Amino acid sequence: MLSKHGSLESAILSTLWNLEKDGIYTNSVKDVFDILAKNDSEKRAYTTIKTVMDRLHEKNILLRFKQGRKFYYRTAYSHDEIVVNSLNEIANRYCEGNLQRLASVFNSMMNEKELVGV
Repeated sequence: MLSKHGSLESAILSTLWNLEKDGIYTNSVKDVFDILAKNDSEKRAYTTIKTVMDRLHEKNILLRFKQGRKFYYRTAYSHDEIVVNSLNEIANRYCEGNLQRLASVFNSMMNEKELVGV
């Protein structure tokens, strides 16, 4: 599904998840653009946001539907589902599918960071 995506894709997904958490499930490109323009220090063109949202739709990460002449988007997966699927992909790729091994690597990494105060 999704184990790697760019920072703009992440920002768009986070924006939509936050809107959906508040019960808003019909969001246009303009809705997302306006929120990102207000909250994000990096300014992006409307067409850039539209292109990325269309690509997320092509990757089956966003659902798109038309009402009248306008397209609306919503996420196809919850934040937790994306995380779980990404962890499964990492485990399959690097740990022979063994989630326990991946968890062990993560715990070791966290313990090392705690030791050095990172």
